[in-house]
Amino acid sequence: MDNLINLDQASELAPGVYWVGAGTKTFLSRNSFLRIFKGNGTTGTLLIDPGPTNDLDSLSQKVSAVLPGGLAKINLAFINHQDPDVLGVLPTLTKLNQNLTVIATEDTWRLANLNGMSQTPFRAVDKVQGQRVVLPTGHKLQFIPTPFCHFRGACMIYDLESRILFTGDLFGGIAASGLHATESNWAGIKAFHQLYMPSNEAIRLAINKIRALDPAPLALMPQHGGLIKGELIELFMNRMEELQVGLDIISSLSEKMPALIAGLNEIMGEVRNILGADEVHRIMGFFKPDGTYPAMFTLGDDEQVKDIKGEPVEAVEALLRIFLKFSTEKQKELLCPKILQILLQRGLPPFDFLLTRDDQPMDLSIE
Repeated sequence: MDNLINLDQASELAPGVYWVGAGTKTFLSRNSFLRIFKGNGTTGTLLIDPGPTNDLDSLSQKVSAVLPGGLAKINLAFINHQDPDVLGVLPTLTKLNQNLTVIATEDTWRLANLNGMSQTPFRAVDKVQGQRVVLPTGHKLQFIPTPFCHFRGACMIYDLESRILFTGDLFGGIAASGLHATESNWAGIKAFHQLYMPSNEAIRLAINKIRALDPAPLALMPQHGGLIKGELIELFMNRMEELQVGLDIISSLSEKMPALIAGLNEIMGEVRNILGADEVHRIMGFFKPDGTYPAMFTLGDDEQVKDIKGEPVEAVEALLRIFLKFSTEKQKELLCPKILQILLQRGLPPFDFLLTRDDQPMDLSIE
């Protein structure tokens, strides 16, 4: 289906619901959404997670294609939280249309309006009775706060007519290959949450709120990565409930981290001896994303690993896989025993793939 979608244009996801995002070809894609409501003889518009300043031209072009008058005709803008990748274009929008009303939690707006929007009309989610609102068109919206996912004032918005839940950073992912998620997107979702979400407890609270929605959502649409539909909703929610992130990882692996880093540096020394320093330098370039997302490893000037981001054991496995991918069969025969010996001597997991002779295809994802 993604092969038929032109991501340089707005894409209608459901009646009156449009994807108007940008950056889908980058490591950390950005999804923005336009909702056009029609009913009771009137029309209303809602822009969800407008996006960063860099995406203004793309956003303007896509919105203008489906909304006469473009950005200047938007009535409402909703922001999940205050990060610049969510609201970067918002100050410009408020200048184009001084009647534009921003919807967010009070915690979010307290920081957002520091971007020159102190005079912008604002409606606090916290003060909406029952956290549901009925628009003049008759459409209903529900607000679902998701504290500490990843900001204390983060909040999702649920369109009860389309049954689409706009989740912000929750369920967001890196390295998405298209607009619509498949099961392979889980690797990027997992990596994103392990780095940005503070604790599994915060995620579980959010998942419980999603499960309580009536009617249940037909789609989850995060601000980053693929849009999630069908059986993937339940699959990914189940996995998220068990996912260690942030402080969970730091707490459980804090004692092993020094040994893991030391072991990895020892392994990289062996790899340099066998593959050559230039080849190792080139390979490490695969772990340096385009600036929109942190590197998986923090390296010193001598290319020694100083820190590991995300889930450490899986990050190391991803690196070892790519070292072997660019090794000849003779080099693999030399490398595998040395890597295994270092891991076992340091009490670290030996990784099943080191014990097999199968030449596995290149895969940078963290399964």
